[in-house]
Amino acid sequence: MPPRSVLGTDLTEDDMGKTPPRPEKALTRKQISRREREQRMRQRLILGTGAVLLLVIAILGWGLYDQYVLQPRRPVATVRGSEIPLADYQRLVRYRRWDYRSYLQQLQAQRAQLAAAEEDQAFLLQYIDQQVQQLQGELMNLPITVLDEMIDDRLIRQESSRRDITVTADEVQQLLEEQFGYDRDPEPPTPTSALPEVEPSDPVTATATPEPTPTPTVAPMTEDEFVERSTAWFDVVREATGFTEADLRYQLEGSLYRTKLSEAVRAEAPTIAEQVHARHILVATEEEAKTVNMRLAAGEDFAALAAELSQDTSNKDDGGDLGWFPRGQMVAAFDEAAFTLHPGEMSIVETEFGFHVIRVDEREAERPLEGSALERVQAQAWEDWLEQQRGSDQVVRQWSSTMVPNDLPTPRPDR
Repeated sequence: MPPRSVLGTDLTEDDMGKTPPRPEKALTRKQISRREREQRMRQRLILGTGAVLLLVIAILGWGLYDQYVLQPRRPVATVRGSEIPLADYQRLVRYRRWDYRSYLQQLQAQRAQLAAAEEDQAFLLQYIDQQVQQLQGELMNLPITVLDEMIDDRLIRQESSRRDITVTADEVQQLLEEQFGYDRDPEPPTPTSALPEVEPSDPVTATATPEPTPTPTVAPMTEDEFVERSTAWFDVVREATGFTEADLRYQLEGSLYRTKLSEAVRAEAPTIAEQVHARHILVATEEEAKTVNMRLAAGEDFAALAAELSQDTSNKDDGGDLGWFPRGQMVAAFDEAAFTLHPGEMSIVETEFGFHVIRVDEREAERPLEGSALERVQAQAWEDWLEQQRGSDQVVRQWSSTMVPNDLPTPRPDR
């Protein structure tokens, strides 16, 4: 028989197996309040966790932005309002450091070969040791040297722009090619022979003449070889230091600007100056100098005494003749003495070289500069210009030792 209903309601078989639902118990006000507090705490916890995560992300993002964007843009120096970025400075330091170390390795390899040779190579070994020591000192000072070079480069470029001095891309390209030994227009090699030259008076015989042996010549580098070598070199340098072909071209461009501006500044140097024509006899002691002076006063010939007694081998056989020279060319004490004398007058002066008996033969207030004297004045004009620009209050150095870069990680052999 089918089951009977409860309270007059028919029940199915499924209904008979279920527990009848109980009415939900009403929450008290205290329980409702506690539940609401728990919900608010959970919401606050979620919001707090999210805020912390956002803050961490912001801090990490700022650190990356500062490291890879702001820091590389920090200036190591500012030259008349133009900043030199840290990233450029560090790439150049890494490249120069790599270049110095490569050269040091070459010198050390040469030294090892010379040391292993049977012949006495003491002089060459000493020369290489001196070169190594000098390079090691320059390597230690490299961070400051590079900074000074970059400041000079910025000053030179700014002055070149003011003077309308330009450097073309083709000039940079030619200089780059020269660095790798490539010549666009090589001269054709002149054929040579190892046979001795025969004078017209030499008898001609019927004996067999040996075949000429050409002197070996090195074939000029082709353009394809230049491209191949330069590309390979740039790949090595970029991986080792981060220095690129564009960076090297910029350096070459700067060297061309330096050459052109230097020529312009040198051309502005004075070409006329007060000069004296003097002679001297160099001896070791004051007593010897006084003896020379007395012999000259007694009428002996200056040139003859110079040839006999002077320790200055560069001009003793020329009668001690120093030629014409302007102020500043000789050591200070000698210079001062020479320019206080009038033609025909003599003086004794002591310098680090010994004691000089000086005689001025001629003197001119305005005489054209020539030869080495002109070159020295022009070189001094260039150095004076550079020093004046470097000392400007518009050159601001912001460099610190923390800006010196570390080497890039050494690539793994399997890369």
